[in-house]
Amino acid sequence: MIKYFTVFLVFLFIVSCGYPDIDNVPDFKDTTLTDDELLEYCSISNTDKKDIDKCINDYKS
Repeated sequence: MIKYFTVFLVFLFIVSCGYPDIDNVPDFKDTTLTDDELLEYCSISNTDKKDIDKCINDYKS
């Protein structure tokens, strides 16, 4: 039983080394949001209608 567990752990270790590092994640700085996504983003981060409008205008300009 220990032998199978050890082989399983070695297998998991070898397979897990194939995943990309955190350094390979794109930065998303050039991503454009649709109007629906922008409204949702600003609604989550702000509660007042005035703040939501300001957030949308700041993003679009």
